[in-house]
Amino acid sequence: MKKVIPGLDKLLRIGTVVVLAVTLMYMLMAVVDTSSDGEAPIGSFQTEDFNEGWMLHEGESERPIRLPAALDRGEGEEIIISNTLPEDLSDGMNLMLRGAMEDILIYVDGRLRAEYASDAIDGMGFYIPSAYVVAGLDQADAGKEICIQIRVKTRGVVNGVRIGHGNNVWFEVIKNGLSVNAIALVVFVTGLIILIGTFVMQKFYRVSAARQLALLMLNTAMWVFSESTLRQLFFSRPSLSQYFAYFTVELIAVLAMTYFDEVQHRAYHEKYVLLESVAFLQILLNAILHTIGFMPLYKTMMISHIWTAIGAVVASSCIIRDFIRGRVKEYKITVIGMICFVIMSTTELVGFYVNRFHVFGSSLCLALLMLMIATIIQTVYDEVMASRERANARTDMIIKTIETIAGAIDARDEDTGGHSGRVGFYAGCLAEEMAERYGLDAVDLMRIRYIGLVHDIGKIGVADNVLNKSGRLTEEEYSLMKKHPEIGYEMMSSMGNVIPGLLDGIRYHHERYDGKGYPDGLKGKEIPLVARIMALADSYDAMTSNRVYRRRLSEKEVQKEIRSCAGTQFDPELAEIFLKMMEEGKLDSRTVRGMAADESGKVNPSALLESKVQKDLLQKVPVSDPSHVRMLCYMMKLLEKKGIRYEIVFLGIDEKVPDGNVEKELGLLTAAYKDMLYGHDINIRYTERNYILALYDRDEEGAAEFLKAVKEKYPAAVSEYLTEED
Repeated sequence: MKKVIPGLDKLLRIGTVVVLAVTLMYMLMAVVDTSSDGEAPIGSFQTEDFNEGWMLHEGESERPIRLPAALDRGEGEEIIISNTLPEDLSDGMNLMLRGAMEDILIYVDGRLRAEYASDAIDGMGFYIPSAYVVAGLDQADAGKEICIQIRVKTRGVVNGVRIGHGNNVWFEVIKNGLSVNAIALVVFVTGLIILIGTFVMQKFYRVSAARQLALLMLNTAMWVFSESTLRQLFFSRPSLSQYFAYFTVELIAVLAMTYFDEVQHRAYHEKYVLLESVAFLQILLNAILHTIGFMPLYKTMMISHIWTAIGAVVASSCIIRDFIRGRVKEYKITVIGMICFVIMSTTELVGFYVNRFHVFGSSLCLALLMLMIATIIQTVYDEVMASRERANARTDMIIKTIETIAGAIDARDEDTGGHSGRVGFYAGCLAEEMAERYGLDAVDLMRIRYIGLVHDIGKIGVADNVLNKSGRLTEEEYSLMKKHPEIGYEMMSSMGNVIPGLLDGIRYHHERYDGKGYPDGLKGKEIPLVARIMALADSYDAMTSNRVYRRRLSEKEVQKEIRSCAGTQFDPELAEIFLKMMEEGKLDSRTVRGMAADESGKVNPSALLESKVQKDLLQKVPVSDPSHVRMLCYMMKLLEKKGIRYEIVFLGIDEKVPDGNVEKELGLLTAAYKDMLYGHDINIRYTERNYILALYDRDEEGAAEFLKAVKEKYPAAVSEYLTEED
């Protein structure tokens, strides 16, 4: 397959964005450009305001008035206004006026032409929902008197009047109400989708907050529809909207507090539940009072609004409290939408009482959309973080398991106490130094360190007599030792996807750049980068650690060895970086005199003991049971990883004691210190004439006191401390 022309994909992406931008520009031009000459016409939807020339009748007097107008009239009073219809009327025209919960009667030439009144609708209470009243006009009505009678029930509002052909009078209403209804429709559909989604996903995710948000969105959208200026287009009986309009608006506070409670993880559950209960009981009480005719919904709604306002104050105080306590970080994205919702819902509530010509629902729907977006982002964020935490927890568990196994391998190998940890450290240092040149990020650096910890895990399959042989290995033993990369690879093959590069680091860390390594004889860049890093780190630790057959190399000797092996054993580029790190003092050996040490730089007692037993075995010292000593070293290494040290003391009898009396004197010696050993102390036979005493978690001062007490009981005791010089 031929290669793609360089840069073509980038050019295509840029071209796509440019075409979209030009398309959007033309769409905007088509909307705002009014030069429509020669275009296909849409016809006329023109209507005319009929707000001038009205006379307000007040008893025997009258005065001019311009519509719309808010008049100071009390409940039960009447407002009568009159005017003369235009001379240019034609058949099929309509006059439209919106009633604001008042009874409206329209007379033309003294005859009732249109009526919208509570006593004219079966079962309607005193307060009638707002609606548009349309009176039909024809050419014969031109120049005649029109009189509008309004029976005041709430605020004495007279809205504007419009005249137009046919249903053109509805055009302005539809246009003005389209945006809020469109937003409400989006809120409703989105809420429905979220609600359905919560039922589908409730078994897998925590969806209680999302479900409450969905119910809040559905309820609010239904309230907007019921209060909409277009409700006469939605409902055949708009008069019934007084019921679901009141119920839905009063439920907003209950659902909002339930949602806030879930988002805030029920930290303020008692407060919210109390307010929700009171608000809900108020709704039921309002319905009962309306049903029995004691007090209509319009009058009792104010009490529900008071509980809504109290709920807004409580919700705001809880958010502020979470900010102060730092708990808001648990929902730091959602809180933005919550604040917007509280502010905009308060604006809606204030607008109901202050602005008589307020369009209901627009700001509240926008607040809900913002809240929904914030909630979705928060949910995705929380799920990503939870997924990441679960993945990290799994990885941590795997890594801890691997570290435990690797630590066990190191503990088992007399030559390599702490080897895996040091290789991981050196590999991490090298990777950090080469990160910019090789494009390694923080995750790669951590990954390489972990691979270093487990690179020798295959040694678990190497026989103890080969792994811990005192002296050089035979050719056959060496061939068995060389199998440890393959053993480790097979052991960890099922975990290759957990840590990328893990299997490469385990299998190929003994490959050589010249192709003479093992197990597969890879050459040059065929060897994975992580394995080339491990090869250097592994060799550096080997050269700076003591071995049975040699002492550690000096820093200059190490540098000389790496330089001479660059291009043969090691990747020359990596070797150059490694040498530069050593020369600049960025890399120091983590061994002390070639032995494993703790973080303070003090040689571990296990390393001192291993060094002694190896030395004694090479010198043919008759060690009673080397396997017992190795087991002690193994246990000491495991505990040293936890910061627990054993103080090692060799305690025995003088060489002058005749062979025939050895056991007797040893018995006396043992009796002298037996009662001073604690439960975790270890006492094993080392040679024919002495014991190893491993004193658990004691310092040198504690060990000295122990020896002093022993010698007081058995003055002939011979003791020896292991030191780094030994």
